[in-house]
Amino acid sequence: MTLQQSSTDYLPSRDFNWGLYAYSILGIVNHFYKIGYSGLKYWVFFTAFIALHTVHIKLGHFDTGWHFHTGVADQFILGQVFQPCNFGAFILLSIWLFLNQKPFWAVSSLGLATTFHPTYLPSAAILTLSYMVVILKDEQNIRKALSVGILSLILVLPVFSYMYFTFSATNPEIWRKAQEIIVEFRTPHHSLPEVWLDNEVPYIQAGIVALAVYLVRKTKLFLVLLLPLMTAISLTVAEIHLNHDTLAFIAPWRLSVFLVPLSSCILCAGLVSGAFKTYGNFMFKHQRLVARVTLSILSLLVVAGTVEQTISFYGEDKTTPMMEFVKQTRQSGEIYLVTPDNKQLRKFRLYTGAPILVNFKSHPYKDTEVIEWYNRLQLAQGFYGEGCQVLPELRDRYRITHLVLEREQFDWGCEGLQELFRDENYGVYRVGAWLAPTRHLASNTINLWV
Repeated sequence: MTLQQSSTDYLPSRDFNWGLYAYSILGIVNHFYKIGYSGLKYWVFFTAFIALHTVHIKLGHFDTGWHFHTGVADQFILGQVFQPCNFGAFILLSIWLFLNQKPFWAVSSLGLATTFHPTYLPSAAILTLSYMVVILKDEQNIRKALSVGILSLILVLPVFSYMYFTFSATNPEIWRKAQEIIVEFRTPHHSLPEVWLDNEVPYIQAGIVALAVYLVRKTKLFLVLLLPLMTAISLTVAEIHLNHDTLAFIAPWRLSVFLVPLSSCILCAGLVSGAFKTYGNFMFKHQRLVARVTLSILSLLVVAGTVEQTISFYGEDKTTPMMEFVKQTRQSGEIYLVTPDNKQLRKFRLYTGAPILVNFKSHPYKDTEVIEWYNRLQLAQGFYGEGCQVLPELRDRYRITHLVLEREQFDWGCEGLQELFRDENYGVYRVGAWLAPTRHLASNTINLWV
């Protein structure tokens, strides 16, 4: 396992995938509700679409500006940082392409999504099967359906092969323990139904998807939504009863990351279309007023979003002086120990360019490396939780040369530390070679993950 040196955290992602996401969903709903046939109707829906993704109203645990477009297990396509899950926008594009009679381009888009984020493999498989079923049902063309399936398989085969051979089990026991660490320690909020089913949010989201499936029951989209919904529900029930780490690790309920936002927008489009059917004469008679109200709401949302984005980018960051010092003074061969659970320090590697021992956010997937990551994390958490006695072991085992302390840790007075930088929030220290060596180091290693 190599020391972690790079990260994609905290790179803006909205500019990357928001356009593709919006283009795909607007195209899908327009396919059924003909939103684009009327300029007024389109702008009313577009305003509602933006509000659906940006206006945060709390109803119990349900946050309208978040849970209308995220999956059931705190998984999502849109996010505030650039990460592989953002490529889920290609799944929505795939559905739009399929509805527009382009099934081969549709599975090509699925191939892109899975290449950049292999956890979308189950989504690609189920959607490909859905496309094949629809082709067989509507066109009775077995050859075309099989061709779509074969092309999809060919496109995902490289990334599947890479995942299979690179992350294959070292042995059953190590594989089992690595899965247990990821599922139960690192990502229980994504992996364990008993964790993400602990409030009303996933039930509301499932209801939204079920209602959308009902609304499109007479359309080509029906089976495209129904089969993923039934798969996600059935495998969730299976995991609840089987408590199987492999199934939890795969997290088939990730299908909801495209089902929920698409379903929310289908319901929204249905409400807008219903309003125009009922009050269309009034709205077209006063279309200037409606247009002005729509434009005002959009402008308000844009201004509010711009202010929020500006504050997030240019607001005071207490880590910046410390990280700037590390960036300017780092040398080859140095290894830093930073608080592994501090979210503000997730960007430390990217900002400074300095290798760190470990953090909680970034974990490997190879079974032996997962266990090594866990060992490192336990030691790092032990140091920041218990104090100086773990430091000699960290230096001897991992050749830690520097560490970062937070304000409440300044008075620890650890032996062998040379202060290099200190402000009111963080301090940077060199770990001295004169620290007393640890004893029985090898015996401690085994017990860390048993």
